Amino acid sequence: MKLLRDFKVVVFVLVILLILVVSRVSDQQVFKEKVAVAINEANDNRNVVTSDQLKKNVSPFVVIDLDGKVQQDTISGQPSVSIPFEKLLDHENRNILNNAKGDIILMAKEAATASKAWVILNQLGYKRVKILSPEVHPEELKYKFQPDTTTRLENDSN
Repeated sequence: MKLLRDFKVVVFVLVILLILVVSRVSDQQVFKEKVAVAINEANDNRNVVTSDQLKKNVSPFVVIDLDGKVQQDTISGQPSVSIPFEKLLDHENRNILNNAKGDIILMAKEAATASKAWVILNQLGYKRVKILSPEVHPEELKYKFQPDTTTRLENDSN
């Protein structure tokens, strides 16, 4: 009798685990936004905002510094909110993002960091997330590439 009762407990635990695994596997769509929408926004640069555009903007926004440093935001005159990229999805930081009024402007020294954060927040369903465009634009190469012709490797084999 005891063996049968122990067997029922084991079967009950296995059934619960099976239900949890099936429910987790069946919900493969974790992201809330369609990927095509995010790709279109990125291609059209609708997710990028410059400091000049922000100065002209009258709607509220909050600047999130992903480098983990609190800086005096020269755009709005208020300090930026410091959320290191590694801690972007921590509970307290999610509360900050959820309670943000207006646009969420992501700022980072490296453009790749802000882009990664934008993708994560966009796919989690955050609306009105933008990337602050860097002020310094890299120099565009205007010259045609020409290899160095002073050395001839084919002549060195003799």
